Amino acid sequence: MTITLRVLGPTGVLVGGVERHPGGPMPRALLARLIVAHGETVSAQTLIDELWHGDPPTSASSTLQSYVSMLRRILEPAHGRGAPTVLVRRGPGYALDPRGLELDADLFVTGVRRARELLGAGDPAAAAAVLDRALALWHGPAYADVCAWPFAVTEAARLDTLRAGAREDRLGALIDLGDHEAAAAGLAELTAHDPLRERAWELLALAHYRAGRQGEALATIDAARRVLADELGADPGPALTSLHRRLLVQDPDLLGASPAPAPIRRRSIPAPVTSFIGRHRDLERLGDLLTRHRLVTVTGPGGIGKTRVAVAVAEARNDDDGPWFVEFAGSSEPEALIEAVARVVGLTAAGGLEALIALLRERRTLLVFDDCDQAAGPIAALCSALLTSCPGVTILATSRVRLGVAGERVEALAPLPEGADLFYARAALTPAPTERDRVRELCAALDDLPLAIELAAARTAVLSVPQLGEMLDRRFALLSDTARGADPAGARHASMQAVIDGSYQALDDSQRALFCALSVFAGGFDLAAAAAVTAHPDLLDDLTALVDRSMVSVLGGDPRRYRLLETLREYGREQLSAARAAELTAAHVTWVRGLVARAHDHIRGARSLHWTRVLDEQLPNVHAALEAVAETEWPVYLEIVGHLYWFWYRRGYVDEGMRLLAPLTEHDLPAEATPIADRVRATAGRCLIGYLAGDLPVLLDGLQRLEELYETGLFDDSCADDRRARADAAVLLGFFQAGAGAFEIGRERAELGARLALAEGYDATYAEAQMALGMAAFRAGEHDLARELLAHAATLADDCGYAWLAASSLWISVKNDIVTGDVDGPAQAKLRRMLAACERAFDLTSWMVGVLTAAYLTFLRGDRASAALLTGVVRARTESTGFDPEHMDIVELAPFAARMRAESDSARWAAGIRAGAALDRAAIDALLDDVLA
Repeated sequence: MTITLRVLGPTGVLVGGVERHPGGPMPRALLARLIVAHGETVSAQTLIDELWHGDPPTSASSTLQSYVSMLRRILEPAHGRGAPTVLVRRGPGYALDPRGLELDADLFVTGVRRARELLGAGDPAAAAAVLDRALALWHGPAYADVCAWPFAVTEAARLDTLRAGAREDRLGALIDLGDHEAAAAGLAELTAHDPLRERAWELLALAHYRAGRQGEALATIDAARRVLADELGADPGPALTSLHRRLLVQDPDLLGASPAPAPIRRRSIPAPVTSFIGRHRDLERLGDLLTRHRLVTVTGPGGIGKTRVAVAVAEARNDDDGPWFVEFAGSSEPEALIEAVARVVGLTAAGGLEALIALLRERRTLLVFDDCDQAAGPIAALCSALLTSCPGVTILATSRVRLGVAGERVEALAPLPEGADLFYARAALTPAPTERDRVRELCAALDDLPLAIELAAARTAVLSVPQLGEMLDRRFALLSDTARGADPAGARHASMQAVIDGSYQALDDSQRALFCALSVFAGGFDLAAAAAVTAHPDLLDDLTALVDRSMVSVLGGDPRRYRLLETLREYGREQLSAARAAELTAAHVTWVRGLVARAHDHIRGARSLHWTRVLDEQLPNVHAALEAVAETEWPVYLEIVGHLYWFWYRRGYVDEGMRLLAPLTEHDLPAEATPIADRVRATAGRCLIGYLAGDLPVLLDGLQRLEELYETGLFDDSCADDRRARADAAVLLGFFQAGAGAFEIGRERAELGARLALAEGYDATYAEAQMALGMAAFRAGEHDLARELLAHAATLADDCGYAWLAASSLWISVKNDIVTGDVDGPAQAKLRRMLAACERAFDLTSWMVGVLTAAYLTFLRGDRASAALLTGVVRARTESTGFDPEHMDIVELAPFAARMRAESDSARWAAGIRAGAALDRAAIDALLDDVLA
């Protein structure tokens, strides 16, 4: 697998053509330093001294190792735990093995060398082509993001000097090819940017002279002499002096060989009236595709920017013939389509398709066909005829539907990665920089669709950004431009309503019905969900048509997932009758109820990770269902949240869980109105989320309510759901009662839960009961028994695939070890197992708990620098999630953290926290490997 390293701009890594992020400034600087060494070994001490500018922290050695480990994972992602072959250890240092590596700077230098050979051999055309490819490797100043390190500055200066020379060579080749005007323009820019380069002045004077402007050539020499005198106090060198003398005597050799006349470039591309923003990767992608495919069709919904991208692709080309831009809006008859192409490419004689083919048969050119969806069939036939008869013709088409021509490459255009830059560029009154987050939120709510963003930005003449956000529930009134509508050329993009109307009207009745029905889904859906909720008779065929027409987006995955952009979704909802909307909402709620019930059954077992990811994907649909029933169907609301609490707990969604479980205290319905199992699950969820949030009043209130439900006697022993809920309630009560110090009653409840679970075959609940019993033994001071019970719980959890419980049991056992002073060996091994279980379970909150506990173990072993780094890792995630392990566990973790702060130098501790917060995941994993070894 080829590994490409980029330094001609910001440092970057491509592995097998896929871009890999090399981390923050320090890992990038380390990578750059090893690249500068050109395969030679750099000692670890040299790396430390240079990376930290001669003032390394005490943890520099371990931090360097973590950066090395991180870079190895980036450079060799599929290598696993085998010996590294790219970033290798050699004696006391490290090196990049050049075998299998490709460095853009080396490719550039090789290209420049080859071009100079071609210039020397008298082949300026070939030299110019080689130099174009070499200069295209640059995407900014060399080593742009590591310019704070002297070693990078030195190497960047070398490469920048070579780049300037290559530009001079390229412009010199243009002079030899007879394109004096282009050469003079480029050299004038070069001398303005770097006025001390004498060769650039020399070439500029020569370009003027060969263009027949001897006076300008002599003036150029005088300008160079003044600049050199003013800046350096020096006279021009021999080459410039010699050229001056030869210009004065009009040396005939200065004219060189008579070049072939430069080709006249002909093209027809509409001139953009606004700047191009945010799609440069799309340009690169489409440019590359056009080198490999003769028909590339850019698809996407109306307003996504297909035409603007196609124009930008055409603008960037440097063809001698074309590109030729043909707009098909309003044309649908085959003869009219042919005439539209003929007019643009300059065919004046009549003759229809045969004459057009005759004109294009021997030409190598790009045709840009815009707005093909209104006449996709006839345009497809035209494309097929041109491509089969004119081997030098390539076509770039824009359409909401694929054309279906043999060899067609379809490229679906996605919304902008971020629309804020476009919004600022198009705003009538520029919002303050402090409003950028609000602008981002607004653009995301507009699906980052360029047209929607531009229409909203135009409204800033009269509305603020917050006002625009508040009006999104009336987005089609907001997203209109009456000024555009008055202009026939812009009428089809005068409003989002008009753009979507055209696509909607092109659907048949069945496709329209499905499109509108799918608007009930918030976020994504798969084929099974669409079938369950819409009951559409021709689902697969009509869904395929909607995807082909860019009305439904494909998200990928297995099974495939789909979604409607929010603007399209709102349009579809507006087309539904009240009765159909109510029918679909009811079906959607029923589907969500089944989904969360299945998730609850599996999220405490071997398929936990799968169902966690499913619920992550389906959260928008879950929220929509809860909103639909919150005011009118409280028992259904209770059922849904009762099946979700484990997911919220596992993912650390503290705020969401607290908010959606809060209504439990506001409803007082008769017992028969809500099944006891649903009430128990929802109340247990309030306990757990309150515990996770460190909200003691909520936890205690939840435990009291759960105790009351448990003692009601309303459980129906003939109902499996009730039996499961009763066992779960007993175990949960036992765990928290034991944790609060009431270990005898806690033990009693946990033993009852264990018996119930064992009788019913509830493996997960039985394992939880063993953990609760271990907690009771821990709190009772029975430390050996606690180790035994918690080890048994972890083994049972592993057996049934319940990774969260394995992690939690191991964590409590580590706390038991700390209390007894056993802080080496077994405790570290348990934490390694715990963190591995968290990884398997996609369990962020437990992982944070384990990392903070690892920090305390490290602190107890005397490594306060690493303890601070690990604490910083947890702090960073607390800020992003709202979950704080210290608030959750006020009995042990909070005192652990307080002791570390109190017994550490405050300045060094704060610096370590900041450094730990900045570590990326690869560096964190390396640090944990080190401290838990």
